[in-house]
Amino acid sequence: MNQEERLIRILNYLESHKTMNIKQMCETFNISRDTARRDIVKLSTNKAVVRTYGGVSLASFHKKIDNYQMRSQTEFEMKKLIGKKAANMIADDELIYLDVSTTVNFIAQSIQPKPVTIVTNSIDTAYMLAQTEDTKIQLLGGTLNKSSRHLTGYSTIEKLKDYHFNKVFIGAAGITENGLYYAFEEDIHFKRELIKHTDQVILLSDHSKYNRRQNYRALTFESIDTFITNEVPPQDLNNVLDKYGVEVLIASKD
Repeated sequence: MNQEERLIRILNYLESHKTMNIKQMCETFNISRDTARRDIVKLSTNKAVVRTYGGVSLASFHKKIDNYQMRSQTEFEMKKLIGKKAANMIADDELIYLDVSTTVNFIAQSIQPKPVTIVTNSIDTAYMLAQTEDTKIQLLGGTLNKSSRHLTGYSTIEKLKDYHFNKVFIGAAGITENGLYYAFEEDIHFKRELIKHTDQVILLSDHSKYNRRQNYRALTFESIDTFITNEVPPQDLNNVLDKYGVEVLIASKD
């Protein structure tokens, strides 16, 4: 089989499966890894296909991350509903962590005045919480990422070790049956350290993140206790959530 024939078959495979990695190419076409890499380079000239770590995917599957301000305006009403439902899960006197996700930020906008301590590294979340009564706010230190408007770095991760949270609320840049994906490598280390220091991990995401992948997979659903979203996940994702006993809560206007 020549390269042109392989590329057509790879494109057909992507239409159904969204992604294909080097190992799959080698096994499917009985080719070497070097040949598979050359095919990937050739495929990446097609605007419908993007090169990923270890393979290729459809561009629609590997969605580019917009900046914080743009993301905060997308799926606005859905995020607001999800944030409100999540805020209702916070009880008096709890120690809570709120992620830098734009969806999680809606918790800060919805939370009712109550005696809780909230830890965050999001400057927008901290500012929003400063408007509420009774809430104690602790801001993790670090270097300010101006684009995503949060504090990050070694000192931010190290500070997590001083806490044990009742609940942590996190977002994700992409969700597939393989787990939660993020755009930056630092998210891997931060999220994996974070879940070591809590009783409950609660994921917030709207339906637009379903079957989306980003550069780095940080967590599997084994780490998640509750998933709050606005639409029932597709069947393949639902099967994995059920397998790991993840509670799925649907936020609606009713």
